[in-house]
Amino acid sequence: MVVEIENTPGRYVARQLNITDKNKRSAIEKLSSGYKLNKAADNASGLTVSEAMRGQIRGLNQAGRNSQDGQNMIATADAGMNELNLILHRMKELCVQGANDTNVAEDRESIQMEIDALNNEIDRITSETEFNTIKLLRGSGTDDIYESDVQDSDEGKDNFSFQVGADTDHTVTVALPMLDTQILKTRGVNVSDHKVATESIALVDYAIDKVDHERSKMGAISNRLDHAFANATNSSENTQFSESLIRDADLADEMVIVATSNIIEQAGISMAAQANSGKETILKMVQ
Repeated sequence: MVVEIENTPGRYVARQLNITDKNKRSAIEKLSSGYKLNKAADNASGLTVSEAMRGQIRGLNQAGRNSQDGQNMIATADAGMNELNLILHRMKELCVQGANDTNVAEDRESIQMEIDALNNEIDRITSETEFNTIKLLRGSGTDDIYESDVQDSDEGKDNFSFQVGADTDHTVTVALPMLDTQILKTRGVNVSDHKVATESIALVDYAIDKVDHERSKMGAISNRLDHAFANATNSSENTQFSESLIRDADLADEMVIVATSNIIEQAGISMAAQANSGKETILKMVQ
């Protein structure tokens, strides 16, 4: 005699145990990695969005560093121009002194000697002020190209672009100035007599205005870079927060899932034993 016994409750319990085990293993995977997105199958659309955000975050972080590098470059140029200002103020002082007819020829020669030395120092500073080997006060870097007398002209200058954002058009451009003695016209400063000394005062005033104008433009770019850095940092933080909501695991929730799965698993094992014991009783009765 053949008796067929269908263990339907046992099959049901086994299926539920498999589901519980799968949920438990998924929660353990998330807890161990810290991410709820460990593979594309976890959330295909969420993974695409998360990866795009990650690329944006890394770009913004680098853009922030670029802004700081740009500020350091401009600060170096400003320090050089500050020295030019100090030299030009001393040169004006010497011109005013030389314009006074209480000076004899020997006095004017001594004054002129210092003026010539100051001109040499201007050329040395403009030649040697650099950042990462980039000449900052030589414009195009050539000796035979000089800008026109128009103070706001950028002709003959090198334009440098700072990448301050994560996208292609997020740049700030600055034109490096040319400030040697030919541009500043201080080689024409002479105090040999009262007339040329007073004319030289006007030349030095022009040179001072020229340097001040270039310093103002550099200062404006530095302020832009400061705001660009703050914006890149803020954007990176907010994007990082959004990306974290998509990708990072909620550890508390996953711990609850593991604990719940353990309880359900134990209950399921107990129910499987009950289902099997019931069928064993029927088999004994048949025997």
